[in-house]
Amino acid sequence: MVCRLNLGLAVVLAGVTMAGASYAAEPAPTTAEDAALRPAPVASAEAPSVPGLASQEHASGVLVQARVQAQSSLYSVAGGPGFLFGYQGPSYAVGLGLGLTHIGLNSGGQSGSLTLIQVAPTAIIDVWRSADGRARANVIASAGYARASLSATVSATDCTDNAAGTQTCTSSNQDNSATATLIPVMLGFGGDYFLSRNFALGAEFGLQGLFLVGANTNSGSSSKAVDVGGNAQFAYGALRATFVLGD
Repeated sequence: MVCRLNLGLAVVLAGVTMAGASYAAEPAPTTAEDAALRPAPVASAEAPSVPGLASQEHASGVLVQARVQAQSSLYSVAGGPGFLFGYQGPSYAVGLGLGLTHIGLNSGGQSGSLTLIQVAPTAIIDVWRSADGRARANVIASAGYARASLSATVSATDCTDNAAGTQTCTSSNQDNSATATLIPVMLGFGGDYFLSRNFALGAEFGLQGLFLVGANTNSGSSSKAVDVGGNAQFAYGALRATFVLGD
């Protein structure tokens, strides 16, 4: 009798133990209050996606740059090329600078004009850039060929006395012209900020020089070479806008 009682008690205890283990294994039902109190799962720490510098680089391709002298003086008449056409690379640009200056005067029947044409191979080398690749600092250098033409029309009046004591005057126009060959050089430091991959605004400053290497004069139908030399140097400042046709 006692053995049967002990055996039955053992069976009951085993059943209670198994039921408790099964209940503990089942997840407790989640209520709205429990969900609000439960801490949010921690997301795995991943490095933020940072685009490489290559995506921030300016485009490479055909370069078109407009340049405007910032100073206002007589020297700015020969202030270097007004446009630069060439190729923009990742950290450099090479091109051909072109400049055209024309000044005309007319007063009292007399007229004159000055024309200056410049062609200058130019190189721009980057020496610094910002982390995002948009801001650039660079040096610029060029040396080229320039031709200046000066023409003037002068009115002259010639008077002679006649036997009657009166004067007879005649007027004539005389055309004079001169041409000069010059070597323009430029060395400067500047920078650009690319507002987009294909467009940038910038500025520069530096030194420019003009060296006179030859001249000719023409008066009427006669022409002769003039043995003359000269040079001029001055500081300059310029604003520039750059457009790159490329990817």
